[in-house]
Amino acid sequence: MENNFSFKTRIQVRYAETDAMGVVHHATYPIWFEQARVDFFRAVGAPYDEVEREGFASPVLELNVQYKRPCRFGDFVDVETKLVHEGRCKYKFLYQVTLNGELCTTGYSVHVFTKGGVPTRDKPECIKKVEDKIFSD
Repeated sequence: MENNFSFKTRIQVRYAETDAMGVVHHATYPIWFEQARVDFFRAVGAPYDEVEREGFASPVLELNVQYKRPCRFGDFVDVETKLVHEGRCKYKFLYQVTLNGELCTTGYSVHVFTKGGVPTRDKPECIKKVEDKIFSD
């Protein structure tokens, strides 16, 4: 299925996120990706806390980050997030970090829904309600 919805999260680079060279530390990007996922779920109408209230979790199974150009303290970056299916149970978030429209970082994370700690093909009701907004036919 192709993605039908994307969402941008704006993040201001904090000093604590930079390294001794003055650029965003490589370990910061997964944190930004997590924020972007939470914002994505909220924007689509299925806040992650509602997913959890329904007894589901969405652990990260795989994470990839590709660095293209550095970001620095004080920059305002946009993290564009899209969601695609990745097989029958898994789904993948795609991320693009841009600074003033210039691509800085790309990445993805692969997830599965779990219930009671066990992977499931079932989805939270709040996700089922908005699937048509997230995916096209």
